[in-house]
Amino acid sequence: MRTKHLIPHHAAGYTYARAYPTIGGGYGGGGGGDGGDGGVDPFERFPEEVLGLIVSKLPFRSAVAASAISRRWRGVAAAAPVLDLDFAAAFPAAPRRRAAFAAAATAALSRPHHPLCRIRLALDGLFDQAFAASAANHLASWLAAAAVRGVEQLELHLPRSRLAVLPPSLIACTNLTSLTLRLDHYAHPLPSLRSLTRLSHLHLAAITLAGDNFFADLFSHCKQLRYLVLEKCRIGALCLAGSMQLCSLAITDCSWIQQSSIAFSDMPALRTLHYSGAMASRHIIDNVDSLEEVVLAIKQPQVKLQEPNLRELLTLVGNVHSLMLSPWCIEQFARPEEWSKVRLNNVRQLACVIERREEGAASIAPLLANCQNVEELSVSVVPSQCKRRRGSDDGSYHGVLGGKGAVLRHLRAVRMVYIDESKSGLELVKLLLKNTPMLEMMTIVPSMDGLEQAKFRRRVLKLRKASRDADIQFSATG
Repeated sequence: MRTKHLIPHHAAGYTYARAYPTIGGGYGGGGGGDGGDGGVDPFERFPEEVLGLIVSKLPFRSAVAASAISRRWRGVAAAAPVLDLDFAAAFPAAPRRRAAFAAAATAALSRPHHPLCRIRLALDGLFDQAFAASAANHLASWLAAAAVRGVEQLELHLPRSRLAVLPPSLIACTNLTSLTLRLDHYAHPLPSLRSLTRLSHLHLAAITLAGDNFFADLFSHCKQLRYLVLEKCRIGALCLAGSMQLCSLAITDCSWIQQSSIAFSDMPALRTLHYSGAMASRHIIDNVDSLEEVVLAIKQPQVKLQEPNLRELLTLVGNVHSLMLSPWCIEQFARPEEWSKVRLNNVRQLACVIERREEGAASIAPLLANCQNVEELSVSVVPSQCKRRRGSDDGSYHGVLGGKGAVLRHLRAVRMVYIDESKSGLELVKLLLKNTPMLEMMTIVPSMDGLEQAKFRRRVLKLRKASRDADIQFSATG
């Protein structure tokens, strides 16, 4: 394989190899013959597996360049247990570089007797015009070679192209324990992963999920699946039922069709749920009461949700120990309807994000009254909303924030980010100091600078504290 145009002239390893023969020239018998010690490559006696570990720490371009150090290093990239084949990062977009990249990647996967732990294939720019058909053939052969080498972790990034299709050789990687598929506008249905019985971590990104047959088949065959991440997928119906080992589920920034639904059912091991971005129009939840950590970073929906669907969603947080809520979710918990008063007695760590400073702070008090056993509290204001706006404080929230019933007897640590000296902000600090008899540390990151920050600090330090041991600190960074 020709690598002249791939190797930078200033490669550190090549420079070192040229300079090394001048070191230690007096240790052995004479010149540069094969029998003497002078000028010997220091890595000459290293096993090939050790050299493979060394090049696995390098970017793929540098790993290919290392083959020019000496004969001993030639082809050592094929012994690397970890390969990061990122075309866009390794080579500029040019036809001759695509062919060179394909040849180098094929050579790096050419030794079946060396085990392969992890491989990352990021092929943005490789599927381009006339080379797209060749790229598809190379992808199939690379995954087949990785399957022969027993690859355990695979991350595959495919660009938008009608020829960028998941080849059948993907299913042959039966030793996979972790699989990440990042497919840009992939138009084909996902193949069944039933042969990947050892799979424990699955990450699907930018994929269209039309129905629930894929997950029904997945859970029925991949019994060891523990972590599932759905990122920026387009989903119609999502049925997650019968997974006995699934302990973590993340639904991040997904888009939904108009009549979309999520069904959670019979997942006794589920402990962590991250649900952010847009939300489905319907939630069906049955026998999911083992959650310990929930993040509801949901945006306000475009259309008004039906109350039964919203009630189903909020009941997910009934038994959790760690809870994070977005501004819209905080507003839902503060609503006066009886069905929305979900008891949160088990919450020990609570994080709240306030979007509208003058309104969001008012909703914190009802939420805190519902979390009597919280021990750690974090309140942060969206930076763009933390500045004072004229007429924003009219005193209408004073009674809510100063009301009784929000005594937090177990709260020990509070962190408040981008809080200012407005009435709502100061009242929130006052409320916490007044109703936390066990408070040990309150950290405040003000949103002001200079004299305004100093004024706010003096006012806070004069407030009455229910805890004698409470230490108030001000920080400049959030």
